[in-house]
Amino acid sequence: MAYDNKEEHARVFRHTVRFKKADQKLLEVLSDRLGIQKATLIENMAMRAAEKELQELGLLGCATAYVGSQLSR
Repeated sequence: MAYDNKEEHARVFRHTVRFKKADQKLLEVLSDRLGIQKATLIENMAMRAAEKELQELGLLGCATAYVGSQLSR
């Protein structure tokens, strides 16, 4: 992918997640078995981890209400 703006490229590059080869293979196998794309699997795993942390902090209900209010706009 070509970037006209080098600053934009640097921003995207910093936010790119890289996995070890063994982890990449595991993600590929899991996504194939589940019948979903690898990016969707990674997103779902991240959301579950975030939900668990919010629940431990007692903020899960607050976050759910906030997201619901944003979706109803």
